[in-house]
Amino acid sequence: MDHLDQALLVCLQQNNLQTADRLAEQVGRSPSAVARRVRRLRSGGAIVAETAILSDAAAGHPLSAVIHVQLERVAPHEGNLLRQQLVAHPQVQMCLDVAGAFEIVLLVVAANMDVFNDFTLAMLEQPIVRRFETSFVKKRHKASLAVPLV
Repeated sequence: MDHLDQALLVCLQQNNLQTADRLAEQVGRSPSAVARRVRRLRSGGAIVAETAILSDAAAGHPLSAVIHVQLERVAPHEGNLLRQQLVAHPQVQMCLDVAGAFEIVLLVVAANMDVFNDFTLAMLEQPIVRRFETSFVKKRHKASLAVPLV
């Protein structure tokens, strides 16, 4: 991956709906060269997904929560099964293994508190979960998965 690829990825992380003409203006290349590079970045796996980030208003102002999960240490297989269930759950926006007092950190969305409580009962009230702590998001100042490249 060269400097041009990195510059294109930075631009696409900001807005992946930009035309080849607009990208070409930003990186100083021709639209056709940019279009070829972007196709190569997609087919080569540098771009793994392209998604829409919804506004809170468009999503009905869902409840967001950061959940720290501590597992029972005696059952690693069950911990892996829980991770698979969490990753597959549509309310889980992010699932991270972390170091420290907790093993897993989740970012979860729910339409309301009842839906959130249903999620915790179904997913976190399991013998493999020793305990979990929840912090509710009051205001989202930034939501991004962009990776700094240049």
